[in-house]
Amino acid sequence: MNWFLGILGGYLIGSIPTAYLMVRLRTGIDIRKTGSGNVGAFNSFDVTKSKSTGLVVGLIDALKGFFPTYLVGFVFGWHMWLQVAVFFAVLIGHNYPVWLKFHGGRGLASAAGGSFTIGISYAITWCIVWFISYKFIKDINKANVAAIIVSPLLLLIFPSAWIEILNIRPISVTDYQVCSFMLSVLLLLSHWDVLKGASKRQSSES
Repeated sequence: MNWFLGILGGYLIGSIPTAYLMVRLRTGIDIRKTGSGNVGAFNSFDVTKSKSTGLVVGLIDALKGFFPTYLVGFVFGWHMWLQVAVFFAVLIGHNYPVWLKFHGGRGLASAAGGSFTIGISYAITWCIVWFISYKFIKDINKANVAAIIVSPLLLLIFPSAWIEILNIRPISVTDYQVCSFMLSVLLLLSHWDVLKGASKRQSSES
């Protein structure tokens, strides 16, 4: 029952369409029909040209990842895989909200927030890889994909002690590495349009 309630609650909280509601309230625009169509912080900024709107959306989305994952640990005991299940439920809710016909965001802000209840080595690695990738690629979404793919691979190479130091809870390095690969799979699915676009361009150039 704990798992069912946690996962259901995580999905429902994650599915609150922050960007859609914020942009609709401030401008009357349906964020799904303008810009990239992504219901997230960056597109909120891109559509409204307001840094404050983008920052508020990003912060709320990060809190959506943090609070359910923290709360289930606090209430039901610090069981890592229960927390991970709720964490992933939040991401699925954010990326595929039932209220918007499963058209949501990419989950990066919520993933960052949720990581602060489990371990932050993935988030730190992701940011470093993203920064380096963006310097060369000059494309935000492609840099996202590069960071998502490379980060869990680097966590297999990095010293275990580094991961342990950055874990919020005393969990095994192996469990954290498995969790990181699963997280990357979820994030890659939300970037599927980016991957398809890159594949189409390669096909047309070949």
